[in-house]
Amino acid sequence: MKIKMSILLIAVSAFLCGGCSEDGYPIFYPGSSHKEDVQDPGQPDPDPPVSLEEPDYSGLTAENHPRIIFTDEDFAAISEKVTSGADEIFNSIHSRIISSANSYCGAEDIKYELAGKRLLSVSRNAEQRILFCAYAYKTTGEARYLEQAEHDIRTVCGFPDWNARQHFLDVGEMAAGVGLGYDWLYDELSPETRELARNALNDFAFTPANEGTWNLNFYEAESNWNQVCNGGLVCAALAVYENNPSVAQGIIEKAIESNLPVMQALYAPDGNYPEGYSYWCYGTIYEALMLTALETAAGTDTGLSGTEGFSETGKYMLYMEGTTRSCFNYSDCAPASVPCLAQWYFAWKFNDLSLLYLEQDRIENYAGCAEARLLPLVAYYASNITLSAISAPTEPIFRGEGTTPVVLIHDNWAMDDTDKFLGIKGGKANTSHAHMDAGSFVYDAFGVRWSADLGLQSYGTLEPYINLWDMNDGSERWTAFRYNNFNHSTLTVNGNYHRVAGEGVITGVINSNGQKGATVDITEPLSNDVSSAIRSIYLEGDDLIVEDRITARTDKDAEVRWTMVTRATPEIGFNRIQLSSATGKNLYLSATSPTGDRVSYRTWSTVSSNFWDAANTGYYECGYELTVKAGDSATIRVRLSPDDPAL
Repeated sequence: MKIKMSILLIAVSAFLCGGCSEDGYPIFYPGSSHKEDVQDPGQPDPDPPVSLEEPDYSGLTAENHPRIIFTDEDFAAISEKVTSGADEIFNSIHSRIISSANSYCGAEDIKYELAGKRLLSVSRNAEQRILFCAYAYKTTGEARYLEQAEHDIRTVCGFPDWNARQHFLDVGEMAAGVGLGYDWLYDELSPETRELARNALNDFAFTPANEGTWNLNFYEAESNWNQVCNGGLVCAALAVYENNPSVAQGIIEKAIESNLPVMQALYAPDGNYPEGYSYWCYGTIYEALMLTALETAAGTDTGLSGTEGFSETGKYMLYMEGTTRSCFNYSDCAPASVPCLAQWYFAWKFNDLSLLYLEQDRIENYAGCAEARLLPLVAYYASNITLSAISAPTEPIFRGEGTTPVVLIHDNWAMDDTDKFLGIKGGKANTSHAHMDAGSFVYDAFGVRWSADLGLQSYGTLEPYINLWDMNDGSERWTAFRYNNFNHSTLTVNGNYHRVAGEGVITGVINSNGQKGATVDITEPLSNDVSSAIRSIYLEGDDLIVEDRITARTDKDAEVRWTMVTRATPEIGFNRIQLSSATGKNLYLSATSPTGDRVSYRTWSTVSSNFWDAANTGYYECGYELTVKAGDSATIRVRLSPDDPAL
C-alpha cells in the first residue's frame, strides 16, 4: 500500500542521550529533561509538515539484482576504469579493498562470540569480509572471492541470533553486510544460501525491529544509533523486497519516518554534529549508506538529503581538522584526525570536491580506519566523480549553530606552519557525549597545538567506578577528570562545576580588521557564581587573543580560574608564562587588564587524585587566578604570542 509520508519538523518525543560502549560506540541512558523543548499542547505546531517523496518499489524484482548502490554495469565500469589506470586516486581505493579481500580468502571462520553483552566486533568483521569479497568478485570475476563471501553469509546466517535483545547496533551492521552481499551476489549464490539469508534477515533483524526486541528504541534515538540501525535495515529490506513486500516496505518507511527528525536534530541548521568529530564519522557514513541505497534501488532518497544543514555537514567536518592534523576533539573524542569516509558521499552528492581536500592524502590509511568495512561504498562515489580538480576551501570561517554551536577558523588553508587553526565552542553539558567545556577553544599555530582538549577516556575504565551516564548537576560523571570544566580551556568560578543546563551561546563572529574569531556568552554555565561572563577569542596577526569580561554577582565574590590545557610545557616567568613545545618552539601567555585588575599566573597538575582516571601524560594546564569582588566587573585580555613580552 502506497502512502504519502508527511512528517512533522519536530524532534522525536522521547529524548535519549547517548553514552558509549567500551568499543567506542554509544549506549543510551536516561538524559536530563529539556523543559524548553516541551510544547504547550494548546498551541499549534510551530512548523508545517514536510512532505517526502515515495520510494519507487517497482524495480525491486528477482530479475533486477544487483540494484543497491551497484548494478552489474557499475561493476563492469569499475573493472574497465581499473584496467585503464587513468585514475590513480580511485585505483588506490580499489586496491585496498582487493588486498583486504585476499586476506579473507581461506581465513578462519567467523564465530559467534559476545564481548560482554555485544556481538558488535563480530558483526563488523562479517560485514567487512562479505562486502569486500563480494566487491572483489564482481570487479575481478575470481571465484575464490565469491566462495568466501557465500561461506561467510552462510556462517552468520546460521547463528542463533544477531544479539538484538542485548545490543541492536550489532543487528544494524550485520544486516547491512548480509543484505548487500545477498544483493550484489544474488545471481551467483545458491538457492539454499539465498533462502538462508532471507530467513535470517527476517528472524534476526526485521522481526526484532518490528516487535521492539531491543536494548533501546533506536527509532527514537537522536543519535548515530538511529542512523546505523536504520541504514542496515533499509539495505536488507531493499535486498529481499520481492520475497515479502509488506514487511520490507514497512521497514523502509518506518526508517524514513524516524530518520527525518533525527537528521534535523543532528544536522540543522548548519551541519555541525552535536556528538562531535568521531560520532560524525560513524553515524554519517551509515546515513550516506541508507540514502545512497534508497536513491540507487528505489529511485529517490525521498528528500532526506535535503534536510536543513545536511548539505553543509561535510564542510563542518573539513573545518574541524587543525593544521597539526589533530581534530577539534570536544565531547567524547580522541584528538587524532581520522579518515572521514562520508566526505566522498558529500563530494558526490553535492558536487563539492573541496570536501576531499584532506581525504586525498589519507587514502593509504583507509584499509585500517574505523569505518573501513564500508570502503566499497567509497569506491562507488569515487568511481562517479572526477578527482583531478580537488582544491582547498576558499572561506576561512565556518559557523554552526544548533545543539553544540561552534566557530572554526583556518587562517590560509595551507595546512602547514604558516597556517593557523582556531576552534571555539558553546553548548551545554547535558547533551549527548558532552563535557563541561562551554567557551573552550583549541589553537594550532607554527605547527604546534598550543591549546588542547584532553578528549575522552575509555568508558570501560570508568563505568565500574562511577555512574558515568547521569548527566545531571552533582552527578558522579563530573568527577571524572576529563569531563569537568576544571580541565578544559575555559573558566571556572568559585571552584564550582558548570551548570549542566547552562548553555554557552555564540553571539557573534569576528571577521574584520585582520581579526578572525568569535564571541561566546558563557554566563549561563557560570550563573551560580557570576551575573555575566562574555568571552571573545580571535586571531590577530601572529597572536591569539582571549578576552573575558566578567561581572560578579552582587551577593558573592567571584574567584576566577582561567585554564588552558596544553601539550607545551609551561613555565611561569616575569609577568607571563612561557610555553615550550617538544619541537623547540615557544609561545608566551600574558594577561593585561583594561580595568586595572591584577592576575596571579598559575599552573595545575594533570595528575588526578581519582584512581579510575586515565593518566594525562604529556598534557599540562596553565593560566591565571583572579578575584572579582561582589558586584564588580573585570576585563582580562590574554595574548598568546611568539614574541616574549618580557623582552
